[in-house]
Amino acid sequence: MIRFRGLRELVRAGILSVTRSRAALFWTIMFPLFLLGIFGAIFSRFSTMTEILPGLWTITIISASFFGNSMIMVQEREAGTFRRYLVTPVNSATVVAAYGIVGSVTLCLSLLLQGVAAWTVFGVDCRGPVWALPIVLLVGILAFAPLGLLVGSIARDLKTAPVLTNLLFFPLMFLSGAAIPFFMLPHFVQVGAKLLPSTYVVESLTGVMVRGESLGAQTAPLLILLATGAFGVWLNALLFRWESTQPLSRQRLGLALLGLLLLYGIAALVGPTLRMVSPPDKSTSALSVTTKAAASGSSSASDYGAARPTPSVAAATSRSESRSAA
Repeated sequence: MIRFRGLRELVRAGILSVTRSRAALFWTIMFPLFLLGIFGAIFSRFSTMTEILPGLWTITIISASFFGNSMIMVQEREAGTFRRYLVTPVNSATVVAAYGIVGSVTLCLSLLLQGVAAWTVFGVDCRGPVWALPIVLLVGILAFAPLGLLVGSIARDLKTAPVLTNLLFFPLMFLSGAAIPFFMLPHFVQVGAKLLPSTYVVESLTGVMVRGESLGAQTAPLLILLATGAFGVWLNALLFRWESTQPLSRQRLGLALLGLLLLYGIAALVGPTLRMVSPPDKSTSALSVTTKAAASGSSSASDYGAARPTPSVAAATSRSESRSAA
């Protein structure tokens, strides 16, 4: 049984380092809001912010997991911090878990700020149960946090880490429907997108926010994401390195790649049908607008009816004016 000795201390130290770092605060607080403003200014002409936010949230999860967790792990390894842990009772699973928890906490803060800003500024409307959104986002974080840490374990130094991160980041963003609406992608890209974990994050968020589906309707994609997270934790324990000079086992790396390919190959063959292949249904929005217009029209008619005198009142007023003139 794995004992996580020193986990609380490592998590506390990680959170303190984030709060004391201006760069970390910028990427945690300011950059997600800046990204929200850019997406809202550019894409709000073509679709509503409710349809844009699922992809934006997915991009935030991917970028924070790969550019945040992985780069920090490589930097700490090169600085010799992991080497110092070797003389303590801390094991590799504890180190990986601590970095994953700290990264997940800061990512939750970023997603919360984006959601609040989108609701107050752009009037985002969730057509499904609002309580389901945090669950879907949490499952997405649990899937991507281990993958980001896995990149940090594989990358040798700060020179190779950005290359490996970008190599994974852009396909996950552009081929999954996060940056470009999924129904606009070519058919062969839509078929290949089933091999990407980010596709299932966008599918689940779109189902709840845009299509108004329940959390139960997202069971299949959420199970795939949970399996990804569990598999990623095992891969981190398999490939973790205390020092940059420590060789990376090619057999273990090949086993990791084969396992991920097998997992998503099964998901692509027997997984759920992606309903975001079809364009968003505008009937809900149209019905809302029609209802508001009808309510406004009824109110105007009522006001007009209240202001307009009845025939008997008008006749009495006319007779009174005739007598006064006589």
